[in-house]
Amino acid sequence: MSENYYGFKKFCSLLSDNNVLKKHSVMGVVRMLQICIDEIKKETLKVLIEIDEKKKDYYLDLKIHEIRNQDYLKNYGEDKIYHILKDLDVSLGELIAINYPYELNEKIDKILDFDDYDENFEYLRKTQDGLLLYFLNYYANELISFLESKKTKSTQNVQNMKPNNEISKSVTIVKELGKTYIDFIKLNKKMDAEILLQYGNDPWADHTTIELKYEDAVKGYQQEIKTHLDDLYYSSNKDGFFYFDCSTKVYEQHYEQRKESYLQKIIDSTEEDFIASEVKYLTTPYLNRVIKFSEIDSMYYNSYINYEDKYRIPLIKKLKYLDVRLVPYHKAIIIKENQLLQNENGNDVCYGTDAEIVNVKESKTEIHNNNNNSDTDLKTSKQLTTNQIVLLLQEVGFFTHPKIEKATKEKQSELISKICGLNSKNIKTHIQKLDKKPSELGDNYQKDIDKIDDILNNLE
Repeated sequence: MSENYYGFKKFCSLLSDNNVLKKHSVMGVVRMLQICIDEIKKETLKVLIEIDEKKKDYYLDLKIHEIRNQDYLKNYGEDKIYHILKDLDVSLGELIAINYPYELNEKIDKILDFDDYDENFEYLRKTQDGLLLYFLNYYANELISFLESKKTKSTQNVQNMKPNNEISKSVTIVKELGKTYIDFIKLNKKMDAEILLQYGNDPWADHTTIELKYEDAVKGYQQEIKTHLDDLYYSSNKDGFFYFDCSTKVYEQHYEQRKESYLQKIIDSTEEDFIASEVKYLTTPYLNRVIKFSEIDSMYYNSYINYEDKYRIPLIKKLKYLDVRLVPYHKAIIIKENQLLQNENGNDVCYGTDAEIVNVKESKTEIHNNNNNSDTDLKTSKQLTTNQIVLLLQEVGFFTHPKIEKATKEKQSELISKICGLNSKNIKTHIQKLDKKPSELGDNYQKDIDKIDDILNNLE
C-alpha cells in the first residue's frame, strides 16, 4: 500500500497538480513528497540490484526525464521566497524538518476555501503558492540528484566540466564568491532581525536608521561580489571553466560534451533539439545565471550583471555558432538585441538578447538579408505575445465554443498550440490567468488587455 501510494507516480502527480492546494496544505504536500522520496529510493536500490548492469543508466535516465517533464517551475530557488521566509521569520531548515512554530499554521497550513471570505486571502495565497513552487523544485532536484548519483557512468555538473586540468583559479574564485555571498545573506538576515525587533511588521519602516547603519557593509559585499564575478569572467577564458557567461571559446570547447550529455538524458533527441534548448538557455539569463558553490548552495547573479558589450558580444557569438549548426536542418536563428525580456508570466525582467529559430527554404545569405529588411522581418514588434494571443481569442469568443468550453485547459492549450505553433505549457499558464482578476496580475497584464482592445477597435 505504502509503495503504491507514495511511489514514483504519486511523486510526479504532486509535481504537476495545479490544484493541489485545494486538497492539501503546503506542508502536507511537503510531507508527502518526503515520504515519496523515501519510498522511491528504496524501490530504486532494489531495482538496481536486480537489473542488468548495462540497463541501469537507461532505467535511471528514464526516471530523471519523467521528473523533468512534469509541470513545475524549474530553477525556483530560495531567492524567490526570501521575502516570504523573512515575513514568516522562519528558516528553510525548520520548514523542511516540519519543525516550525505552531502559530504559523494559520499562514502556511491553512487550507483556503475559495467560497468563504477571508480578508487575508491574497496574502495567504501568495505565501502558500510561493512556498509550494519552491518545495516542488527543491524535492524534484533532490530526487534527480539521488538518481544521478546511482549511475554507473557518473555525470558531471556543467560548471565542473573541463577540457584541461588548469581550473584551480576559477574554482578558487567560485569558492571565494560563495563565501562572500553566504556572509552577505547572513548580514541581511541580521539586519532584518533588528528591523523586525524595533519596528515589527510596520510597512512604513523604510530607510530606517538600522539600514543606514548597515549601508556601508551592504555596499561592500555587493562590490565584492561584482569583483569576484569580474575575475571569474577573465579566468574562465584562460582555464576553460564553463558557466553561463563564459567566452565563446570555452562554450565551443564544451559543446560536444554537453550535447552528448543531453542526448543521453533525453531519449530520441537530436542535435536540433539540443540547439533549441541552448537557444532557450541563452535567452533566459535571469533563470540560468547560476553559480553552484556546493551541492546545496548556489547564487542567481543576474541582478549583478548589466547588459553591456562585455556580456552581450559573447552571447551573440554563441547564438551565431549555433546558427551555423542548424544549416543541415534548414533552420536559422533570428537574433534580436536590446530586448526587454519577459518571464513565463509575461512580467518584464531585464534587458537582454532574444532569439527565435525559424524554418528556412532560402539560402543562409537570403534569410539573413531578409532579416535586415523591415518589410520581411520574421519577428516584428507587431507580433503578439502568447498572453496577447490568449486574450484576443477570449475576446472573439474562442473559449465559448461549446466543445472548446467543455475541454480541459490542457486540451485548449494544445489546440491553440496547433494554430500558432507556440509552446502548449506556456499557453496553458496564460489560459489559467483568465480565471484571475486583472488587478492581481499587474500593470503589464493590463497593458496587454489594452493592446487587444486597440486592435479590435481599429477593425471598425
